[in-house]
Amino acid sequence: MGELSRRCVPYAPFDRVLGEATIGIVGTTGVYARSEAPFATEDPGGIEFRTVGGDTALADLAIAHHHYDHTDADRDPNIVFPLDTLRELARDGVIAAPAAKHFSLGFTTRLRELYEQTFPQLVREVERSSADAVLVLAGCANICHRSAANLQREIETRGIPAVFITVSPDVTDTMRVSRALHPNGFQLGRIVGPAGRRDVHRAVVRAALDLLSADRRPGATTHRDFPL
Repeated sequence: MGELSRRCVPYAPFDRVLGEATIGIVGTTGVYARSEAPFATEDPGGIEFRTVGGDTALADLAIAHHHYDHTDADRDPNIVFPLDTLRELARDGVIAAPAAKHFSLGFTTRLRELYEQTFPQLVREVERSSADAVLVLAGCANICHRSAANLQREIETRGIPAVFITVSPDVTDTMRVSRALHPNGFQLGRIVGPAGRRDVHRAVVRAALDLLSADRRPGATTHRDFPL
């Protein structure tokens, strides 16, 4: 990653109509396609990322992460990696389509290697994925949220707008990302809502996507209540 002051907020404007936009997902939630190897689940973890195809079925996704409780997400990976929600929004014309490829990382404390080796490669893949904008989500409260925020900053420096759906807003605020949505009261492992509650998932993801073109100060987190 290039050197950029933490006081700066990398900001890529979203200059498209949402209904014509292709949306990607990048997460540090340990989601992977069962056709690929799982992430390491012993510290210090690994620095590799996994690719998830836009047409991957939820049943073909699994989670390997040892620093948050993903019991509910094991049953419904959409709550930490809302690929099904993007497909529903595309069917309803809210967005044009999910990106052809989405990207996931597991837990690691090998942060220097992650930032200097993995992130440049991953961002290049995001650029090639056809995504007009990206949703960012994180697994554990501290390290995963910081890693995801650093990744969002790197994505934005390459001209791709992004929005973080965060359940650790205090951590996210210190990282100075361009746009972030905090669903009040939501927890780790249930980032976009309880398992099976597609109405809630849609509301959260739609609210996050609306921030792409909202007239708000870059760097501010939006706090919203959602009915459960």
